[in-house]
Amino acid sequence: MQEYVTNTINSFKDESAINRMVYNIITVIKTKHDYESAINLIKENNINLEDIVSRSIRLPLPDLIKLADLMILKKGK
Repeated sequence: MQEYVTNTINSFKDESAINRMVYNIITVIKTKHDYESAINLIKENNINLEDIVSRSIRLPLPDLIKLADLMILKKGK
């Protein structure tokens, strides 16, 4: 596990556009609790849930579950 964390930290590129977008999405969720805006950002930038999960440990599991549920509901419409 420690090796995985070390590799993740070493491979993180702060200037990556997708990393910045994931950070913005997570910030919207954590500060405003605005899941609709977060989902819109995800769709506009072609980001999937895997990108968010793999690039962040800041999003608590309940928030991640709620985001996933809302994304699934919106996809069905």
